[in-house]
Amino acid sequence: MISTKELSFLFQSAVKAGSEKCFRDGRLLKQQLSFSEAYAIYGRTNVDRWITEKLIVTSNSAAGIFRKSISRTQLEAVAFKSNRISYLPVAER
Repeated sequence: MISTKELSFLFQSAVKAGSEKCFRDGRLLKQQLSFSEAYAIYGRTNVDRWITEKLIVTSNSAAGIFRKSISRTQLEAVAFKSNRISYLPVAER
């Protein structure tokens, strides 16, 4: 029998996945994020480290202004695979 905690986690995951699909299908989420948007969502140190490690690639914006942008799908994939719990605090390095 499934526990209440596991069932709650499954419902939360389903709601999150469903809402993200609706936002993407309705084009309510931008496919490209600016650096400031990525920093606000995932943290400056994480985004900068992922760029340095070449886990995500920046691209030029197509809006006529030469600004760098980052693919939302790349960021989400790297953030999902990132195990932030295993990072050591600076004091323990």
